[in-house]
Amino acid sequence: MAKKKYKYKRNTGMEISLFPFLSIFLCVMGVLSFLNLLNSAMMPRNLVMTGEVTQGYKVAYQIFCQPEGFIAVPAIKRLATLNKNEKIKDILEKRRQQQSLSLLIPTEKNITKIFQEIQWLNDYARQNDILYEEFVLFGIYPDSSEVYHTIRHILDKHPELLGISIGLEALDSNWKLTDRLEK
Repeated sequence: MAKKKYKYKRNTGMEISLFPFLSIFLCVMGVLSFLNLLNSAMMPRNLVMTGEVTQGYKVAYQIFCQPEGFIAVPAIKRLATLNKNEKIKDILEKRRQQQSLSLLIPTEKNITKIFQEIQWLNDYARQNDILYEEFVLFGIYPDSSEVYHTIRHILDKHPELLGISIGLEALDSNWKLTDRLEK
């Protein structure tokens, strides 16, 4: 009788199946993503208006466009470091009084006044070799594009004011503005 030869498979180790772990992991990720989406859609966000949005030596003068008008939030903190000129002291004092959340209607007078002030500050800093430049950051809520376009139309009439840098930020309608003076 001939001996039977059996071939044994070499055992290379245990096989690990990631199926249950990965399926549970993906389900948890899906639920968390859904909750995050619900949270961002349902919960109103508060925008704290500090007026001190900066990028290096550039400081933002914020203008939040809303369907009824706009809210101006001037830069104050960094401007106080320039406090060398009598006109700067006047501008600083006026801006400190303007800190509340008051809604303004875009008229040629108040828009040109804001932009002329920014232009003067930028020219003063440039002439005196001071690293300071203000730019205008528009926060645009839904249905407020007409206010933004009104401001831009006013600026187009005054080409001397078009040298000021401008930034745009789209805002969610659920975000509410919070006065920086509140605690």
